[in-house]
Amino acid sequence: MKTVAFTTLGCRVNQYDTDAMKGLFLQNNYEAVDFDEKADIYVINTCSVTNMGEKKSRQLIRKAKRQNEDAYVIVTGCYAQLDPDAIAAIDGVNLVIGTNNRSKIVELVEQLESTERQINAVRDIMKASNFEEMPLFGNESDKARAFMKIQEGCNNYCSFCIIPYTRGKLKSRKIQDIVEEAKRLVEHGFHEIVLTGIHLGNYGVELPGRPTLADVVKALLEIPELYRIRFGSIESVEVSDELVELMATDKRVCPNLHLPLQAGSDHVLKLMRRHYTLQEYKDLIAKLRSRIKDLSITTDIIAGFPQETDEDFEETLNTVREIGFTHIHAFPYSIREGTPAATMPDQVPEAVKKTRVALLNGLSQAGYEAYAKSRIGKPGEILIEKEENGYYMGLTNEYVNGKVKSDGAHNIGDLIGGIVVGLEDNYLIIE
Repeated sequence: MKTVAFTTLGCRVNQYDTDAMKGLFLQNNYEAVDFDEKADIYVINTCSVTNMGEKKSRQLIRKAKRQNEDAYVIVTGCYAQLDPDAIAAIDGVNLVIGTNNRSKIVELVEQLESTERQINAVRDIMKASNFEEMPLFGNESDKARAFMKIQEGCNNYCSFCIIPYTRGKLKSRKIQDIVEEAKRLVEHGFHEIVLTGIHLGNYGVELPGRPTLADVVKALLEIPELYRIRFGSIESVEVSDELVELMATDKRVCPNLHLPLQAGSDHVLKLMRRHYTLQEYKDLIAKLRSRIKDLSITTDIIAGFPQETDEDFEETLNTVREIGFTHIHAFPYSIREGTPAATMPDQVPEAVKKTRVALLNGLSQAGYEAYAKSRIGKPGEILIEKEENGYYMGLTNEYVNGKVKSDGAHNIGDLIGGIVVGLEDNYLIIE
């Protein structure tokens, strides 16, 4: 039996794609092994959000070849889509796929074996108009939370982002296909599904009848034994009243939203070509908190965007303090060739970016602790993801780490709860 190893760079959407490709190999009688082991085939799912993603991709390609010089090395993902010729020129790369045609990965590998030593299967992503079906098959490991991609592509063209050029235009999965996969996942022991996408809030705008993300949620709520539905990242301007109502009235829809802010300054938001003002974002947060009990809000912030002044960044810090996020994914601005921001004047020095990220990380930890402590004395419930050191451990509905003393009577994927009695090492203690 031939062996195949996988590694993933970047976001949850990339991880979903990796899991789906792994499932395709397993269905065709390949054995999956760890990427650090010797394998017959290495699949590297790349990211191109930052230049570091490209550097890491090249390192992994060379590592795979060192581990087995006779192995086939397959490179897929955003970096592969963006610059397939550069990847194909790296010694040892046999197959370049990109962000489409990955459902044919096994077929292409077998074509390599019978015909050629290198295939470039990257196609113009802008011509792809349908969602590429790659359901998860049999390779799910933890039997707790399953990530399900239901949307691909983005039409926003923010000035810093390369994603529209690597993922193409909006493409949504049909609700019937989403429900069918969700039912299968639940039957296999998963009780929480996280809906992900590149531009999740715009789900369905190009489909007949224009179904919405709320329509997807309503369909999933009809599935017995699906305990939780959670969302990946959603643009703030796309959180509909219908979605808010579902979150407010059905406890199975987790009271947790990841709403990218990117900057807490109107000056910087305009430079970024974001589609909201700071006040509009704040007004939405106030509205959401007035409707959804115990809502936990997480966000992304880019530090050191071109022309971001000290005053701009101070406004961002004040915004963060005012809103009180449960978690902030803070990262320094990274130049992406081909985007408008790459050629903007007044690029911020790396040392300044690093300092700003550190300040945001400090506020993130403070926000997490403040929210977690606000849960003390209230009901808490985790979906068990692992058992460790005498405790069941997992995430609460609100996306906070929690743990309950193990009694030996529960399994991964079970819900277990009680009252929150304290916070220890970033974990809520639930008894």
